[in-house]
Amino acid sequence: MSLRNSMTGVGMTSPENISEDINPPDQLLSDIAERLEGDPHVIERVEAVLLRAQIDVPVQTSFGTMRDRPALLVKITEKSGCVGYGEIWCNFPTRGAEYKAGLLTTEFAFWLKGRSFCSPAEIFDDLGRAFAVLALQTADPGTLAQVIAGVDQALWDLVARKRGERLCSLFDVAATSVPAYASGIHPSQAEEKAHRARQQGFTAFKVKVGFGDALDRAGVAAAREMIGDDARLMIDANQAWALPEHAGEAINRLKDFSLSWVEEPLPANTQPGTWQTLTKITDVPLAGGENLPTLDGVADYWRANRFAFLQPDIGKIGGFTGLLRIFGRKAALSSDRVCVYCPHWLGGMVGLAASAHLLAVVGGPGLLEVDVNDNPIRENLADWTPVPSHDGQIDLPKEHGIGISPDLHAMRQLGVHVAIIEG
Repeated sequence: MSLRNSMTGVGMTSPENISEDINPPDQLLSDIAERLEGDPHVIERVEAVLLRAQIDVPVQTSFGTMRDRPALLVKITEKSGCVGYGEIWCNFPTRGAEYKAGLLTTEFAFWLKGRSFCSPAEIFDDLGRAFAVLALQTADPGTLAQVIAGVDQALWDLVARKRGERLCSLFDVAATSVPAYASGIHPSQAEEKAHRARQQGFTAFKVKVGFGDALDRAGVAAAREMIGDDARLMIDANQAWALPEHAGEAINRLKDFSLSWVEEPLPANTQPGTWQTLTKITDVPLAGGENLPTLDGVADYWRANRFAFLQPDIGKIGGFTGLLRIFGRKAALSSDRVCVYCPHWLGGMVGLAASAHLLAVVGGPGLLEVDVNDNPIRENLADWTPVPSHDGQIDLPKEHGIGISPDLHAMRQLGVHVAIIEG
């Protein structure tokens, strides 16, 4: 966390860091705040809903393996009885979900219960300030930012549900679907996974790399052959290469497969000059941003057009409030905008639906990331099917708010471990 973020709050964006020619600071949220003014909500109850599903085939990346599929939901109940749900990123480490659930139901619940607000942005900002010192004390600002991101999603969900509106409609966006791509494809399973995703209606696909030249090339080649020449194909290195020279050589060995982007070829904390060095070695467009540690960093990358595709995760940092301050609709649709917002997501159904709404609000040519590995929590948590209905587009949930009402009975019937912890 930068010194400025430690002073202004966990996960907050300093307004002076977003130039007005890109995005008038807070304009979109200010407009919504005016509409919400005079309609206060009081937080009555805060709960963590911890889900963990067993899977037959582990999900492998270049840095670690997921042997089950977790999801950590934030459930906030308002005094009227209306509820809102959000999701906190919790894939790693293996028991990270339990740790974050504990933080939510102790430290955060103690602060949240009884709070009154009109716009969720008020709570987002207050939480950032309230937990800034704890972030320094624990040296764990990322985890605190992730919990705040989940709380922020839940509050926006709650407000939209209470008003009887879908989340994107609350922002005057009448979208019904967003373009998506199939993600999480391991190179050893590329033919099978790409075939299945294509049968589901996906028209864009992303293969993981960073497992060695032979396996990487075999996987990318199999995916390209399966999806054909017209489909979009991307690769994700998950920060596999330490040096731009190594990354550039590995990428260039794959560029003949017509790649739309290479994601996180270098560590997320790589300095700007090193990214520039990589762009001189390869002309495959760069993507990244899911692991940038602060919103100020995300804003800097967006403003500088450092990547062709910027991919912060709504459950890791910012929630709706923090990310909309950066990717306001006017900013994303600007005619001189080079960088494209593409939300990262590799968790359960609530966060995926939240990412879809955020993409709909921001607009632009970005794609929704949809993991195609087996995950009962993403596939069966509620009455929403996150696969394309037409032309590679996924329909947004039809319910109010984010649109997901978790069916925990169905989860238990499927053998998913469910734990509800009240703060």
